[in-house]
Amino acid sequence: MNTMNVLWLSWPMIGLGGGITILLYLLCSKSFSTGKDGYKARFYNPVWLAWAIAAAYLLHVMEEYGCHIENGQYVLITTFQAKGLDARFGGLPLAFFPYMNIGLTWVALPIAAIIAKKNPVVGLSGIGFLLLNAMTHVGAGAALGMNFSQNAGAVTGIFLFIPLFIWIVIANKKTGMLPKKGLPIAVISGVIGHLMLFLGYIINMLAGHLATYIFIPFVCFGPVIISALLCKAFKLKIKENV
Repeated sequence: MNTMNVLWLSWPMIGLGGGITILLYLLCSKSFSTGKDGYKARFYNPVWLAWAIAAAYLLHVMEEYGCHIENGQYVLITTFQAKGLDARFGGLPLAFFPYMNIGLTWVALPIAAIIAKKNPVVGLSGIGFLLLNAMTHVGAGAALGMNFSQNAGAVTGIFLFIPLFIWIVIANKKTGMLPKKGLPIAVISGVIGHLMLFLGYIINMLAGHLATYIFIPFVCFGPVIISALLCKAFKLKIKENV
């Protein structure tokens, strides 16, 4: 097996290491255990939750790719090809899949979590991306008649993303950690970001691989950019987390 093959099969494992590291920090560090609530306070802290989003997606990518490999190929990609979807969108380049996921999970979501201290709306903007991703797995499974072994990523999509989304809604309602329009902006921004991912398929079909490669960073950072613009447009008064 050459170096490229090793990298092709190992990047989800590298992300898993990052996800576990983030989880250990979130669960074991005292950084978020403030005030009279102590340990419980972290679960209502938007910065903690923003990092939880990043960790959740890293775990999702590991399931979606690392746990579903047959004959040295990712089941997600082979299923996509077998169902004729790949050909319909002009034959997505194989590099699209790691490029998109690495850009989102290794770069964009951690940057959003860093921004969360100053702007929690931007920090939590990935939650809409996660929600639509989970809904996509549910819809794809039903429409294409796929079971869990074929629907790579469905387990974490359904049993991790959706509960995390619900918890953020509950935490925001209980603590008011976001301004009044903050949660809708965060959710909408992430949803639009995921819709941009689908737009990338159309761009590949109409304009080719190079245009798709250029567009992918905009998909990865779409939730961050859109939420920041909406915060400014609606003149949200953001309370920094100290």
